[in-house]
Amino acid sequence: MRRTLQVGLILTLAGSSTLSAASSEWKLTPQDAPRLELVMQLVVTCSNPIPIGGGANSKDGTRKEIWPIIGGRFEGKGIKGTVIAGGGDFPVLRPDGVEVIDALYRLHTDDGVTIIIHNKGLAYPSDKKDDWHYRLSPEFTAPVGKYQWLNSHLFLANLVEVPDSMRLAKGANENDRLIQVFEVL
Repeated sequence: MRRTLQVGLILTLAGSSTLSAASSEWKLTPQDAPRLELVMQLVVTCSNPIPIGGGANSKDGTRKEIWPIIGGRFEGKGIKGTVIAGGGDFPVLRPDGVEVIDALYRLHTDDGVTIIIHNKGLAYPSDKKDDWHYRLSPEFTAPVGKYQWLNSHLFLANLVEVPDSMRLAKGANENDRLIQVFEVL
């Protein structure tokens, strides 16, 4: 009896008409579509990767190396400073061929504040040969005060080639990454 009442209520709410394939199609129309604003750029310098050794396979994919973060700098909307040495990027190659980026490091602002950044995301091949897209979702942990806005907003980022004018790496054993951070509005 209860099931009969539920079905009857659904049909009443649906306008007492039968649901057809045509009426169940939804038109994708953005409502309050998010926008992106570039709020920060980071040049993160890594040393050569360190092989993990032993069995490279783990529960979530293949881990072959760790990229030590040895420095860098950043600048953005009301924020500027250096990347503190000691963090790292711990990539995982999933069985489907997509690489998971998982980097944890610290930022030190010019006015003496330390902020933690956990950058997670995906790297996947583009349409061009040997070219990859890197899409990240950085999460910041900042103390209450001037930079607390980093705690309460959603961010997306890309990882792209560093222009020559922004390079920091010195020598063959260092490399840079440019991470552009966008606030989702």
